[in-house]
Amino acid sequence: MAQRKTNARVTQVSNIIELSSHLRRIVLSGDSLNGFPTGQEGAHVKVVLPSEQQTNSADKNQKMRSYTIRSFNQDTLELTLDFVINRHKGPATDWAKNAKLGDQLAIAGPGPLKITDYNQSSYLLVGDITSVNAINGFVPKFTQDADIQAVISVPTRSDIITMDYDDSANTYWFIEDEMSISLEQQVLALAKNMAKDTCVFLALEASKIRSLRPMLEEQLELNRLNCTAVGYWKQGVDADKFGAQKKSEPF
Repeated sequence: MAQRKTNARVTQVSNIIELSSHLRRIVLSGDSLNGFPTGQEGAHVKVVLPSEQQTNSADKNQKMRSYTIRSFNQDTLELTLDFVINRHKGPATDWAKNAKLGDQLAIAGPGPLKITDYNQSSYLLVGDITSVNAINGFVPKFTQDADIQAVISVPTRSDIITMDYDDSANTYWFIEDEMSISLEQQVLALAKNMAKDTCVFLALEASKIRSLRPMLEEQLELNRLNCTAVGYWKQGVDADKFGAQKKSEPF
C-alpha cells in the first residue's frame, strides 16, 4: 500500500531569538511560504523532523510535532514559532535547541483554529508555556468589551514574554517556582465571578486539564458545551504515544 503523503513547505531558519532559558523563538522563511494563509495566529503547524528537511512531502512514519503560530508576515514570507527548550528531550526540542541560521525545517499546515467565535461576551483561557502563543493569537480577535481572563503558567519569572496585546488588565502569569497554591486554585479564584456561559479554552498538560475541567463545570457551573480542551503534552509520555492516547480518550 502506498504511504500517505502530507504536503509540506521547506523553509530556512532566518532568525533566532532567545526569549528565556526555556523559550527559543525561531523565524522561518523561504519562497515555499508563498500562499501560506494569513490570520492564523493561534493555529498550529506541524514541523517535520528530520528527513523531511530535504524534500517537499512527508510520510506517516516521519516525526511530526505541532507548534503554534506566533506570527506570519506575508510580505517578508516569515513564519515565527516559539519552541520550549531545556525542559525535556525530544526530536523537535533537540532540533530547536541546536538550530542555526540557514538550517532547513519542513512545515505542514496550518491546522484549524480551536476558537472561531470571537463575538462572545466572556472568555476564560488557561495555558502554559507550550500554548502561550495560542492565547496570544486569540485574545486580540475578541471584541473589546468582552470579559476576558487569561492564566498562563510558566516555569520562572524570566519566562514571561511580551504579548501582542495589552495584557496588563486581563492576563495573569502563574509563576510555577514562586507559587504557594496550585494552578487549579488560581484559575478558580480568578474565574469564580465569570458568567455561566463563558467560553473556556484549556491548553495544558493532560493531567491539568483532567483535574481543572471538572472543577470549572461542577464548582463554578460553567457550561461544559462552551469548553474547548486541548492537551498539548503529557508528563512522562512522548508525543507520538500521547497522540494515540488522545484519540482513544479525548478530553
